[in-house]
Amino acid sequence: MNRDKVTVGQFSLLTLLVISGSKFLSLPSKLAETVGHDGWLVLVVAFLWDFVCLAFLAWAIKLNQQHHLPLDKILRTTLSPIVEKAVHVVFFVMFVCRSVVLLNSCYRMFAVTFDVSTNWVMFVLPIVAVAFFAIARGFNSIARMGQLMCAVIVLCIVALLSFTIRQTDFGGIFPIAEAGVSNIIKATFEHSYWFSDYVFVYYIFEHIQVKKRVFTPIFTSFAVGVVLTVAMNVIFVALFGSIAPEIKLAMSKISVFSVAEITNGRWDWLTLSVWIMSVLVKIVIFIYCAYKCGEKLFGLHFSKPNVWMILAIALLLMLPLFVPAENIAQDFMDKLLVPFALVQYLLPISLPLLMTLANKKLNTGVQK
Repeated sequence: MNRDKVTVGQFSLLTLLVISGSKFLSLPSKLAETVGHDGWLVLVVAFLWDFVCLAFLAWAIKLNQQHHLPLDKILRTTLSPIVEKAVHVVFFVMFVCRSVVLLNSCYRMFAVTFDVSTNWVMFVLPIVAVAFFAIARGFNSIARMGQLMCAVIVLCIVALLSFTIRQTDFGGIFPIAEAGVSNIIKATFEHSYWFSDYVFVYYIFEHIQVKKRVFTPIFTSFAVGVVLTVAMNVIFVALFGSIAPEIKLAMSKISVFSVAEITNGRWDWLTLSVWIMSVLVKIVIFIYCAYKCGEKLFGLHFSKPNVWMILAIALLLMLPLFVPAENIAQDFMDKLLVPFALVQYLLPISLPLLMTLANKKLNTGVQK
């Protein structure tokens, strides 16, 4: 039995979860600091380009149903082993860095919103343990968990935003594009690190099973995630205006405005508790992908989870004990933004062509 088998529907729901599991915390304040109340336009531009890349990825998924080629074999066959290793290195650094940033946001949210104090080691290790269990059980266990949780998480997000709308003055988002089109596009590229959340597909690529449709479920889930994310950012800048750059945890502060009358009691803690699970799922997915990067980087395949590799990843996640997580993310964006942009945008667009070439070369080799 293939424990990493994933259907297109499961991949679509996980895409929706990871989109809503990262951009509701620290990103809105960073965009507000860069382009003011036009941060939501940065999201729109970035998501439009993500849509193009996702369309090519969906096409590649459909083409891959005959041979089920993994990404590393496609790159090694069509380009070179050096390019293949370089891609895995970039992805490994990206998955670790994004996991650190997400862990830091969750850590602060638990401390500030839920008043739960703990040290970094005891906060991270249980999540690493869950990721270790997911690696042992296969990616299908994560996919099934996403199926169970997705509807409830989306309903909680809709509930939070719906009740907040009543107290929002949308005049705060005008004039639109005040920051200037060039600045918005520049900010989109500078913050591209936060997008293309579907990159985990590269490490389950050969395991995706198509039953009927490919494009409809993927685009539907993506559209729902985009609408929720853009709506949250619009509400955020409309509510907080000029102080938005100082609000580091957007979702936890927005939830305050969704509290019902005091006689009904507070329920925002419940919706936040459910929603935060989407962030934890995303962290587990990224740790899983970092583990798979390590396997492919060293040309290994373990029948059982390798404790030493998990330990190495866990040690890397301890970096905030020595360097602030914000500095880690900033260093990544400053030094590796261009390499990541290449695999983030160029790789998915070229993947259908690379796959076609790989199939031809492999078929030619078999015939000989």
